[in-house]
Amino acid sequence: MSPTHFKVKSLSGKIFTSVLAFTLGVIVAFSVAMTTIYYLSYERDAEAELAASAQDAARYLNATPSSDNAPALEEQFSGTTRYTLIAADGTVLFDSAADAGTLGNHADRPEVQEAAVSGEAVTMRHSDTLDTDTLYAAVKLDDGSIVRLSETRHSLLSFLGDMLVPVLVALVAAVALVFVLSKALTRRIMRPIDALDFANPLDNEIYEEMDPLLIRIDEQQRQLKQQNAELAEAENMRRDFSSNVSHEMKTPLQVISGYAELMKNDMVQPADRQKFAALIYDEAQAMRSLINDVLTLSKLDETAFESEGAAPVDLYDVAQRVAGRLASFADGQGVGVRIEGASARIAGSETLAEEMLYNLIENGIRYNHEGGSVVMRVRADAAAGRATVTVSDTGPGIPEELHDKVFERFFRVDKSRSKETGGTGLGLAIVKHAVLHHRGTIEVKSALGEGTTFVLRFPLAD
Repeated sequence: MSPTHFKVKSLSGKIFTSVLAFTLGVIVAFSVAMTTIYYLSYERDAEAELAASAQDAARYLNATPSSDNAPALEEQFSGTTRYTLIAADGTVLFDSAADAGTLGNHADRPEVQEAAVSGEAVTMRHSDTLDTDTLYAAVKLDDGSIVRLSETRHSLLSFLGDMLVPVLVALVAAVALVFVLSKALTRRIMRPIDALDFANPLDNEIYEEMDPLLIRIDEQQRQLKQQNAELAEAENMRRDFSSNVSHEMKTPLQVISGYAELMKNDMVQPADRQKFAALIYDEAQAMRSLINDVLTLSKLDETAFESEGAAPVDLYDVAQRVAGRLASFADGQGVGVRIEGASARIAGSETLAEEMLYNLIENGIRYNHEGGSVVMRVRADAAAGRATVTVSDTGPGIPEELHDKVFERFFRVDKSRSKETGGTGLGLAIVKHAVLHHRGTIEVKSALGEGTTFVLRFPLAD
């Protein structure tokens, strides 16, 4: 289990958190809204009820002599509502909750002033000290005095505070309910996910939102299968390559070992010593060529030539140089070599370009007949931004069905003549890799008895 696994949030936890936050938000908002609505409705009804009580008290007092108003209030009206009788000049004549003599003049009170002008008034005043609201209802009597009723009310914040306990109980119940609900939702959501067949991702019937994930899994599986197939193919090629290298090296080693043993045991006539030494030398040279080709292929496989960087390479100059190096070999085979064309510069490795052209010309010489020829033409097409190299020989040709196989490692068209013609069987494999390294293409044009032409195309250097 990777360390990052412990940092991954669980689906049930995510659902629980999301649903709980939503539910708590809804409960709190709903509770505040409903409490506020209830409070405002209740207060409106309380105002109307207090105003009606004030009107009843006024009617009763108007029917009573003014001198008897105070005793009438004390006898007839009691309870939680506070009754105050105020003279026209603001003097408090009676108060059901306090000694009237201790109370100051009420002429400046808003409800008294409004009632004196309009006949009645209903007002609300807040006490910061007690954090309460007091509701007043005042009615002007026929004699000019004012009867005032008052009740202490809780403020909205205080009322909300009183509702805190039931809201908290509801929230606790909601947490428990959401916890159970989130577990159930998680199991229900995960049921089809747990049943997914990842071997065939696109055959699953699952949520639409998971389609991109399943498509990506399917693509990755196809890529992995392709990569596994390529790895298996590469492993088979490696085994074949190792087997072929071992076989190709075993033959010259046996020849060298055999002739060297004869010479060591003095079983060779003095006249034959030079002949045997020449055979040993030839086989050693064949082994050296094989080893050099194997090393070149290894570098190409590991992209070692990329470390050299891309430098301008003139293919015509390289072809001239290679032809000079192979002049003695061509003379020995009785094959003429000719370079035609003009300068064509590409970006790449000069070492690799020389190896590529060397192998093509050498093959044309090696698999040719006495009096034959090899012609290499180099040209640049500036309009197309392309350099073209053609190598034509007058050799025996290659059957059409073998055109692709000639680039395989250790492949020979005529295995019966491999000892006679020499070569490692790696030349054209190196050529193909070198062409690809230079972002080029290679094409074979050949038929039995009509010679062979290789056509190489490369992008011109900027």
